Amino acid sequence: MKHIIYPGIIIFWLLFTSLLAAQVPTQTIRGGVTDASSGAPMAGVSIMLLDSEPVKGTTTDANGSFSLQKVPLGRQTLRFSFIGYETHFVSDIMVSSSREVVLNITMRESVTEMEEVVVNPGIIKNQPINSMAVSSARQLSMEEASRYAGGFDDPARLAASFAGVAGNLSDNALVIRGNAPKGMLWQMEGVEIPTPSHFANITVIGGGGITALSSHLVANSDFYTGAFPAEYGNALSGVFDLNLRNGNNQQYEHTVEAGIIGIDVASEGPIAGDASYLFNYRLSTFSLIAPLLPDGADLIRYQNLSYKFNIPTKEAGTFSFWGIGGNDYSGGPPEDNPEDWTYNYDREDVESPTRFGAAGFKHRILFGDRAYLTTSLVGSGSGFDWNLDRYTEDGLTLYPREYIRNRAWKLTAKSVLNTKVNGGHTNRTGASVNRVGYSQESRFSDNPQTPLRLILDESGHSYLHQGFSQSRFNFGKFLVTGGFHIQHFELTNASSLEPRMAIQFRPNENSFSLSYGRHSQVEPLTIYFAHPNNRMLGLTKADHFVAGYSRSFSEKIFLNLELYYQRLTDVPVIPDSSFSTLNMEEDWFLEERMENDGAGENFGVDLTIERYLSDGWYGLFTGSLFESTYRGGDNVWRSTRFDRGYIITLLGGREWEFRDPDRIRYFSINARLNMMGGKRISPVDEARTFNEREVFYDETRAYINQEPNILYGDLTLEYRKNLRNIAKVWSLQIINLTGYQEFYGYVFNLKRDRIEEDREMVLVPNLSYKIEF
Repeated sequence: MKHIIYPGIIIFWLLFTSLLAAQVPTQTIRGGVTDASSGAPMAGVSIMLLDSEPVKGTTTDANGSFSLQKVPLGRQTLRFSFIGYETHFVSDIMVSSSREVVLNITMRESVTEMEEVVVNPGIIKNQPINSMAVSSARQLSMEEASRYAGGFDDPARLAASFAGVAGNLSDNALVIRGNAPKGMLWQMEGVEIPTPSHFANITVIGGGGITALSSHLVANSDFYTGAFPAEYGNALSGVFDLNLRNGNNQQYEHTVEAGIIGIDVASEGPIAGDASYLFNYRLSTFSLIAPLLPDGADLIRYQNLSYKFNIPTKEAGTFSFWGIGGNDYSGGPPEDNPEDWTYNYDREDVESPTRFGAAGFKHRILFGDRAYLTTSLVGSGSGFDWNLDRYTEDGLTLYPREYIRNRAWKLTAKSVLNTKVNGGHTNRTGASVNRVGYSQESRFSDNPQTPLRLILDESGHSYLHQGFSQSRFNFGKFLVTGGFHIQHFELTNASSLEPRMAIQFRPNENSFSLSYGRHSQVEPLTIYFAHPNNRMLGLTKADHFVAGYSRSFSEKIFLNLELYYQRLTDVPVIPDSSFSTLNMEEDWFLEERMENDGAGENFGVDLTIERYLSDGWYGLFTGSLFESTYRGGDNVWRSTRFDRGYIITLLGGREWEFRDPDRIRYFSINARLNMMGGKRISPVDEARTFNEREVFYDETRAYINQEPNILYGDLTLEYRKNLRNIAKVWSLQIINLTGYQEFYGYVFNLKRDRIEEDREMVLVPNLSYKIEF
């Protein structure tokens, strides 16, 4: 009998384990659905997993929550529908074996008769999260930032592939429709923060080298390129409105990634009840890829930490605590042997530590099913030091040449009330108070015999007050938004009242829109401290006009065309000079008196043709033709520094799926081609340059020349293997695969006594291995 039982047990065990191994891993998709206007949870929403066999679906419960169990791994599309609301699609989300997919969906009420409602998934997919946005807005996901070639997990570099936006190889600064990068507004959780990049503001004000944002922390967010809604202030060119996702409140999930430029660790999970935590830490260095980068890159290092705690309650609303911060170091010593000094930077010793951070508290509470109030308290700040010493040409004396100590911090209190007046009218009203602190010092010397001369030394604080109100009205096929923004800057006693309005007509798959907005911005504080009279400067203003047309040709193909005109006024300029703050990049040693007599104009056309990821491939074409001009303090109209003329971006990718009995694998190839005109540059003042053996530009003929055209390509390869409860990802990301040498202007060759182009190839590869569990 034993001889019969034992073999039977063994056979049963082998069959059981083989069947268990043959089971294809599945995952859970869950989350919640709320009304986009009131924030109230929606019960009874129908949720369908498209193209599933057998059909799989569910509905939301009384709290607006839903859960879909045993969802097959791979790309999946969900449809959310409810009577009287526009159908919402979430397309081609990656369902992995290592982590649940948690979705927070907002649905918009439709005011048309039900038989007339025609919803196209393509239009829904492109809509920004903010229901007040009509033109020049796009929703962006971190999944795209990691998938798109050239994105490098950086939302700013991803945004540079959008129409009207120009980026660079050496930094992630965004030039939007011909405006300087300083015109950008960065928001996190609804509150303005410093530029969230490492090495920010060193080489370009408003940009940095590498993002400090984590793909593990950032949720889907909105990006604007003009005529933005009334809630956004203190910006001239565009807005990046970043949202942070909540950690998983039901199970623990972790990620560890190691690559040739550093390590990245993330973790999330439940704390107690429905509360959750989420954090990410990254430590990086360029020492391993230094041969592919400019001299001194091996000394570059940076780290950043970000986190969020989300604590919902039954009666008192939802509380969240979040933060992001980073510090970094760049610089390098001079060449040891004076015989190796070809250019001036070869004999310079540079040190530049930088840092930034923001930490906030946010409270959100519902008032019935018609309104919700959001209140935030945030502290933020940034700073950097710049120490540049230079040897005399004989190599005997090292003297201090440039010194900057820049600190800025802010305490912000902000409240926003969102009210759903009725099905066709939503109002959003808010106000904020910002206590702006500063401590800035800069010194300069161009003579070894002369000590550093004080340019500015200012410490103190001031206040920036802002308020807004805006409404959205639905009239059948027409959508109308209108409102105003107001701000007052106490340091200069300057104020601005800014009307905003837009109208959209959607008769079918076509959409037509017109938008207008007045916008204003506080200049970098160094402008106001450069001269005593500059504390009377007003705010720089811009009027944006946008006409748009969009069409969904199918569920996969979308076209968007926009014509725009921007008029900039009250721009600070130096009298009888070509200088204008519209061209600012790294002007830290200004000491001249300025006036609000400058102006500028930007006009052009942006085109986007996109095929969404479907059937394993996607593509995006964006093209822009534009002109950007300004009037300086000498009353002469010229091209701005950022008048490139054209920008063309072509990107796409292919994804293959391989299914085995116990695992699912994916391999993808993603490529991007970037083409654009060069920035404008002033001609070299040859007489002064040869006399002082250092390049100086003739600013009386500012920006009459154009830098060479730019053409470079990026590549991303990824291999993903989904096992049971674990996923492994190998990735290779390369920026500038084609080896383009970026143009930085001109330098003086000390050995050959001549002027030369300053070009360097910035090739950034990152080979990494990631495990999710």
